[in-house]
Amino acid sequence: MITKIDAVDRGILECLQVDARMKSTEIAQRLGNMTARAIRNRLDRLIEEGFISINACAQSERLGLPISADIAMDVEPGMIDQVAQHLVDLEETNYVAMTTGDTDISVSIVAATMGDLQSIISNKLHTIPGVRKTRTYVLTNILKVSCNWPFPKDLPK
Repeated sequence: MITKIDAVDRGILECLQVDARMKSTEIAQRLGNMTARAIRNRLDRLIEEGFISINACAQSERLGLPISADIAMDVEPGMIDQVAQHLVDLEETNYVAMTTGDTDISVSIVAATMGDLQSIISNKLHTIPGVRKTRTYVLTNILKVSCNWPFPKDLPK
């Protein structure tokens, strides 16, 4: 059974997007007519059922990794799962997804320098069994990176 997302769930998400460390008592005060315990129960359900996650996002540029690149990968037939798992295990990857269309896997990596980026591509990505081809797109100006998007108003039934 699919759990419905209601106005209280949306309110909890909005509060946590302002401050992910906001206490249940403050959320309850902001939403009104709710106890902190009821908020904690709702929050636990939202997390347990996979509607939200609470985590810290590292800022790659502040960590000395200012180079970001998206890489489209073509993979040998029947090897997509194995290649994707290899990519997931690399510490340089921050996003790995199987795709449809002209490429099999999309991966995002960060690096300290262009030389490091080239080394990752040549010495790590191209050495994974099953990788046929990569196309690298260096991101010159990232306009938005966010987990802070609201539950859509019209969720599928």
